[in-house]
Amino acid sequence: MAISYSRLTHLRLAEKFRRSCTSTSSQRPVPVSSQISKIDHKKMMKPEKKEDRVIYELPKVYVEENTTGLALFSSNTNYGIKVIEVMNAIKFTPYGLRQTWDLFQEDKLLRSQIYIKERAEFLGPELATAHFLCFRGGKVRFHGQEDWITQDPDSDMLTSLPKFYVESYKVEAADCSKMTLIYEGLENMKNMENLKWLSLEGCPHIDDWCLDRISGEYGNTLEYLDIRNCHRVTDKGIASLSKMKKLKTLILGGHPEAKNLELVCLMLEDILPEITIRGIVYCDESLLKPSEAKE
Repeated sequence: MAISYSRLTHLRLAEKFRRSCTSTSSQRPVPVSSQISKIDHKKMMKPEKKEDRVIYELPKVYVEENTTGLALFSSNTNYGIKVIEVMNAIKFTPYGLRQTWDLFQEDKLLRSQIYIKERAEFLGPELATAHFLCFRGGKVRFHGQEDWITQDPDSDMLTSLPKFYVESYKVEAADCSKMTLIYEGLENMKNMENLKWLSLEGCPHIDDWCLDRISGEYGNTLEYLDIRNCHRVTDKGIASLSKMKKLKTLILGGHPEAKNLELVCLMLEDILPEITIRGIVYCDESLLKPSEAKE
């Protein structure tokens, strides 16, 4: 049977399409993830531009093989850089040098009055306070004794004070006049149960915070307090003394920062009826008449 040309062409195309489908299905398809993994990400990233930097390396310290005993004192630390840092921190001006010197003195004073726990445990709070004050120019008097104990100017030893704990030694009076006591140094004067007399006359670093600490520490024992010429004391510091219920004598004078001193003293006399305040004038005598002034 004869087949037309168009029919023959159609059968050839169908056979060719069938063969192409068979060859394609026999091959294993490649997963998409494997194709993605073959991508070279380094090639896709843009190269970074490296800046031209000059790194300074400190000279290395070469040590010879045959070292001597002085090698024990050597160090790999470059102290020259530390010295330069300290020098850069100092302002080489008259004000800057004075400020640096003042900071150095304050730090030295603070370190000299740090509370030493071992001293208080070995001597007890009473004798530890006595050693602390006498070694710095103060004086103490113990209960039942009449003589004041102070350091001998010709010797650095305190021969009159025990070197160990004695229960009978109780500090009753402490004279800290003109000492460089600071707030942190008052930590060495705590836990004294019989302190009745205290003088802080002329102490340049005593301020309102110090008086508040003293009033809280000795509010139930102190009877006499002298704070003359403590120039940093203000009205607030004097007002804090109202917590001292047994205070009988208070000596004032030389407080330029206390602007309402008379009013504060009146308040203290109202709260503490037994107190006697010396060194305060409630009225200007120049405003009185001659007859009233004589009376």
